[in-house]
Amino acid sequence: MIRIFNSAYGRNSEAREIPLSEVNIHVQKIDEWSGAPYIIFEHRDYPLGGLKATFTGDYWSCDLD
Repeated sequence: MIRIFNSAYGRNSEAREIPLSEVNIHVQKIDEWSGAPYIIFEHRDYPLGGLKATFTGDYWSCDLD
């Protein structure tokens, strides 16, 4: 699951979860500074371009801020 939220409105408000099977993953790498895995993906509900999600240990987290 990818949890999508906007921290400008609060981390838990308006959060949405979408399954990985619904996204197109373009990049999957490890951040060289933090060591956290991340992905760059697209989803049909967010048509303006790629989004970045970082793995938190339990789920992928994507902040729209």
